[in-house]
Amino acid sequence: MPPKKAKPKGRLFGNSASWEWIAFYLLGGVLIGTVCGLGLDYLLHTTPLFLILGVFGGFAAGLYGVYKIST
Repeated sequence: MPPKKAKPKGRLFGNSASWEWIAFYLLGGVLIGTVCGLGLDYLLHTTPLFLILGVFGGFAAGLYGVYKIST
């Protein structure tokens, strides 16, 4: 009897919808970070500061989400 092959872990292997999830996490993170950054800039009158932080923070959160679904 041949040994069983180990199945890869995570949702990214063998799932055709995985690229849609990657796009969802990355774009969603950037969009939410942008909206939050614009809102904070409007409330605190700091023109581009929180917008830039929100975009980078959203991108980092999206990358973390992609990492979590791939493991």
